[in-house]
Order: sequence, then C-alpha cells, then structure tokens
Amino acid sequence: MRKVSLFLLIFWLALVGVSYGAGFALYEWSARGNALGGTLVGRADDASAVAFNPAGMTQLEGTHFMAGVTAIAPDIKVEAKGYGTTNENNNIFFPPHFYLTHQINDRYWIGVGEYTRFGLATDFPSDWAGRYNSYYASIVSYSIVPSVAVKLTDKLSFAVGLEAMYFEFQQKKYTYPQGPIGSTDAHLKGDSVNYGFNLGLHYKPVEWLRLGFTYKSQVEQQLRGRIDFTDNTYYNDRDATGSITLPDSFTLGIAVYPTEKLSVEADVVYTRWSTYDALTIKYDGSISKVNPLATQSSSKKDWKDVWRFQFGVEYSLNEMVDLRASYIYDQSPIPDEHVDYILPANNRHILGVGTGFKLDKWTIDLSYNYLMYEDRDVDGRASDYVYDGKFKDGNAHLVGVSVGYSF
Repeated sequence: MRKVSLFLLIFWLALVGVSYGAGFALYEWSARGNALGGTLVGRADDASAVAFNPAGMTQLEGTHFMAGVTAIAPDIKVEAKGYGTTNENNNIFFPPHFYLTHQINDRYWIGVGEYTRFGLATDFPSDWAGRYNSYYASIVSYSIVPSVAVKLTDKLSFAVGLEAMYFEFQQKKYTYPQGPIGSTDAHLKGDSVNYGFNLGLHYKPVEWLRLGFTYKSQVEQQLRGRIDFTDNTYYNDRDATGSITLPDSFTLGIAVYPTEKLSVEADVVYTRWSTYDALTIKYDGSISKVNPLATQSSSKKDWKDVWRFQFGVEYSLNEMVDLRASYIYDQSPIPDEHVDYILPANNRHILGVGTGFKLDKWTIDLSYNYLMYEDRDVDGRASDYVYDGKFKDGNAHLVGVSVGYSF
C-alpha cells in the first residue's frame, strides 16, 4: 500500500509542473537541504525548518542549533556575434545560514534563522563586448526571521514568522560613446532594509506520510545609493534611488516513509516573478553635463511567474550515517525579449548528493550539487547593447556544510 501511495503522490506532483522559480532566488539554506534538493518542507525535522517550513519546529524536542555555509562557484560563456566568446570571471560566493529553535512547552515553539533568499553575481572582464549593458552585477541579501509555531492538534501544526531583509544591488557598466562624449565606467550601488512575513503548515495524518506548506511574502525594497563615474568630463556623480518588489512564493511538499530507514519527498514551488516588471533608477539631478533630461534610466524586464520541481531521497545507513540524493528542474522566469547580461541564465538542472553524521548530540551535514544551465540563443537588442549570440556551457559547483547541536 505504501509503494502504491508513493507512486501516486509523485505522479501527481509531476503533472503539476516540472519547473522552477529561478531568477536570482536562492534555496541553499542548509547542507542537508542542498543534498535533498530543498525537500525539507514535508520533512521539516531539523533546525533548518525555520527556513524551509517553520511549522515543522513542533517535531523538535528541546533546543536545537545549526550553522553553516554553502560555497557557490558559477561559470558561464557568452557568445556575441562578431565579438567571439567571453568567459565569466571565476568567483566563489559563500551565503551563510544559522538557526536556533526552542520548545517552550508541549504546544508552543519559537525559532530564529538567518539565511539568504535572493542573490546574484555576474562578473565579466571590464573590456568585453557586452560592457555597455553590464560587466559586473551583484545582489546580496540577508534575512533574519524569528518564528513562532503552535501545535494545533497532535497531527497539525501552524507557524508564522516576521522577515527582516537587508538587500543590496550593484552594477558596473560602461556608458556608450555618443558624438563627442566619450565612454566612461559607471558604478551604481544602493541598499535597503524592509520587512515581510512567512506562514507554514505541517500535517502528519499517519506515521508514513507528512505534508508541508509554506508561503513567503513579497518584500518591497526602496533602495538608496549613488552612481559614480570614472571620468567626470561629461558626467555627474549623483545620489540615486530605485525600488524592486521581490516575489512571494508558495511551496507544497509531500514526504513519504516507505520504510523506517527510507524517506522520499517531492515538492513544487510557485514563485511570482511577475512583480519584477522593470529596473528603474532615478537620479538626484541629471547625470549628464550635456543633457539635463538624463535624470533616470529604465530597462524593461516583464519576468514571468514560474515553478520549481524538486525531488529528494534520504536513507539511514545506520544510527550514525545518512545518505542523500536529489534532482531539481529549474525554469527561468526571464522572457527571450528581455534577456540581458545582468543574468545570462536559462532553465537549469541540479543534481545533489550528500551525507549526514550523528555524533551524540552533534550532527555534521555535507553536500555537493552540480548545476547545469541549458544553452540559450539570444536575439540582439541595439537599444540595450545586447548582441545576437548565445549563453552556453553554464554550470556551477556548490559545496555545503552544516553543523548542528541539540541541547
């Protein structure tokens, strides 16, 4: 009966949609979560539940701590017609995570977590052909999320959390020479702090089945910063402002335990990237010494709402060692007509493996993921300084480690 139910649940999730809300969203919230492809929404049975599904905290007795980091090393090639192929500069990024949960009594739990929901980094040589669109872009965010979970019944739990998010955007590109005005390097940087919330549900109708649901709200960031130019002959450094509405997301997870040692979970994530319709920057006065109307810049985005499909398997080899594996299919929200060099991406496939060690009250989790981008043909847009060409051979290596302790 369990095998039949497992097949039906996975088949149903496959029909819902094999896709992913990519963009610049991040889901590397723990090494165990990485190895399981993020499928800790139904399981939600360690301290990282604060990020994946805070309602799962009600499965944790006492006090639990976890901290760690994921190293991400991306790489992609951009082919621009007439200019050859350019490789992205090699960089490694380290989004951290930290969680603490505490059982107050048989009904209430509290927890706090720090993790990264959004991040981006593209870095090309400053003299490459696409430098007039972008040669460097980065998004850095950190969320601190205190949460409260309540056990409504022995089988059903509910949680709510408040999210405080720091958000920073940077972009470097060259202005395009026009007439007597020469080209110069422009560096834009701004940051913001704002708030959102999340909700979680966890339901365990029988011992071999767990259901989880989470909602993470939109966060509207009002960025303030500055644009600076290397050469001020024709340009003015100015204060700058901009706004971006970061998307909300819905996640449903179903975890099945065919045997005591084996668990299988499949999740779907729906992310509303249509909130990102344009990137508009307003300046405190004109940035051009010859054009007084140059008080803002805008590029159309019109991203689309997308899904994520993730599947993870965990097997308890013995009392000390767990083995994990996962697969994710990842659909890009960027439409063909607005693709650019800030995020030269496409649909992705992610494979994950990992292991966990239990040593008395300590846990050590290790993960490795290999991310593969599908190649993407690009139609040039002269107005945005994007050339006919191709994004190709994109990949990333991700290595995660988390250390946990139970009090």
